[in-house]
Amino acid sequence: MRKSIVRIERIELINFKNVENGCVEFENSKDSNFLSQIMGIYGQNGSGKTALVNACDFFKKMLEGLSIPDDAYNYININSEESTLKFDLYASFQKNEYKITYEFTFKKCEDKKFVISKEKLSAAKRKENEWSSKVAIIDYDIDNQEELFTPKWRYNEILSNSKDNIVNLKVAQKITIEKCSSFIFCDEFKNIINRVESQQDLINILDVLKYFGRYNLFVISSNHTGFINMNILMPLSFRLEENEHISSGDIAVRLDNISIVKKPIFDLASNIIKQMDVVLKYIVPSLKIELYNYGEQLDEKGDKGVKVELVSKKNNCNLPLKYESEGIKKIISILSALIAMYNNPSICMVVDELDSGIFEFLLGEMLKVIENGGKGQLLFTSHNLRPLEVLSKNSLFFTTTNSKNRYIKLTNIKNNNNLRSVYIRSINLGGQKEELYDETDALEIQRAFRLAGDKLNAR
Repeated sequence: MRKSIVRIERIELINFKNVENGCVEFENSKDSNFLSQIMGIYGQNGSGKTALVNACDFFKKMLEGLSIPDDAYNYININSEESTLKFDLYASFQKNEYKITYEFTFKKCEDKKFVISKEKLSAAKRKENEWSSKVAIIDYDIDNQEELFTPKWRYNEILSNSKDNIVNLKVAQKITIEKCSSFIFCDEFKNIINRVESQQDLINILDVLKYFGRYNLFVISSNHTGFINMNILMPLSFRLEENEHISSGDIAVRLDNISIVKKPIFDLASNIIKQMDVVLKYIVPSLKIELYNYGEQLDEKGDKGVKVELVSKKNNCNLPLKYESEGIKKIISILSALIAMYNNPSICMVVDELDSGIFEFLLGEMLKVIENGGKGQLLFTSHNLRPLEVLSKNSLFFTTTNSKNRYIKLTNIKNNNNLRSVYIRSINLGGQKEELYDETDALEIQRAFRLAGDKLNAR
């Protein structure tokens, strides 16, 4: 599945956190040239930017067959009993092209618990430059009393392959209910259909999507930034290809102290750093980083490890990385994945608060480089408005005050308009189809500060 290409075209959120309804779509998502696609999400605090990142994180976990967060109950809109996330994808593999939609619903249960109640995988196939109608490949409903999923012909074929399959399917369902994970993408279901020759179309699509979730979809939440800001850990999101082997994911090295890591982790981190150093010195002139090796040492379990410390090297001076700026550490934490996304059309990178600590001019330059020469997809949230001056207007979405239409593009933009100025003007004066900002009053804020101070003095 390494030669497959999967790209996100559209994301829809329904009753997820404070988004009753909202959808975003990558610009030129149907472009077969597989050039870079960037989507920036802007808006005031608490307006639904991070909700998109959370939704992508849930999506990744579902594809990988992992549990979605234990507190997913609290992600369901307070006025609703269930939430649905929907992802439209383009996939190309084995000389075939597909348009795929995967959607899943999770609903509230008693005692602040939840259950994944529905999953649906639909696809259309391209034949001789025409797309077939999109049909459901598998439609799973936990409340279906007759069969676990439809279409019925597929369900019956799987059952007829082995008399044990009805039991195996029930076991798979029970496991996924307990894990709060996907039924469609769980290993138990995959093992069942792998033995059914007539299910090759479903097997291929599941394999491609699972591979995409495991190796090519990166979701970098604000937790990464939190660990960095507290100088506890340096999380490194990475993707490395060596011959036929691909390694991808996250590893963490301590920032607050010298630590002991196992030899395979040391080797992996060293390779990640070698890859990053090719680019890093041009982003932050003359800067290099090193995983300094203090020698072998036993860890607390008596296992052999390597005593290491992350060090920055600049102008012949070595400094523990924890003393570098937050922006430099943020760049280092995502750079390996960013390099992979730049070079691979099937990699999608989702980053919350991309601008955290990064100098705004540098942020703009990096995004211009990705937009002009990259191949993959980048979805990011930001408070820094510099990208509005360098990116295409069609690459940018803005949150609104209307929870039923949470994400919009600005309208009535002329080619010579500065989008940053238009956005600020729209916040102050309106003129867009939805309000972009819950109005605040500087005088009221000033008065509130004064009243709060009076109460403190009265004690």
